[in-house]
Amino acid sequence: MAQRLLQDFVLLLVAVNPALVVPEFVTVTAKFGAAAKRRIAIQAVLIAGGVLLAFTAAGQVVLAALGIELHAFQIAAGLILLLMALRMVLEEATQHEPANGRNPAVHPLAIPYLAGPKSIMTVMLLTDSDAYSPRDQLEVGALLVLVLALTLACLLGARWAHRVLRDTGVNIISRVMGLILAALATQYILDALEQAFHFAT
Repeated sequence: MAQRLLQDFVLLLVAVNPALVVPEFVTVTAKFGAAAKRRIAIQAVLIAGGVLLAFTAAGQVVLAALGIELHAFQIAAGLILLLMALRMVLEEATQHEPANGRNPAVHPLAIPYLAGPKSIMTVMLLTDSDAYSPRDQLEVGALLVLVLALTLACLLGARWAHRVLRDTGVNIISRVMGLILAALATQYILDALEQAFHFAT
């Protein structure tokens, strides 16, 4: 049981991937003060937590009711993630500034970076009612809360990282992370296509 919990924790940590979110958080909150950055970090984690817990509880039921297969959801989510990755790589730093009235805690931090395709699919698979008991699902929910708490700690410490890296370093890391994210999104789409159409690899 302990080994399964550890495996689930690692899967959730990799899916949420705080290391990928921190450079984007530093970029989109560059014009905000310390208090606003703290508020945005907390809001982003709470919103992402709500979305992921909602999918944990009812994601499969909703998709089944709408007649949407997991493969279709995975491909659509992968395309959205790919677009976000391309934005990270190609756009100028000034274009990351949030528009008036837009809360960066919602977009892009909570969705799609924290509660993105990979994290949503991971929590849905780890709480599959056909494979896991209610107790197992509750344990996954508790692990998810722990991962989100660690993510919040990373975001709250991002200001220190910004002081060390400066704007140039943050820009470089953000673009490198964008390349990695684009590759992950492409692999995500390819995996869904392979499963849906039984392509040989």
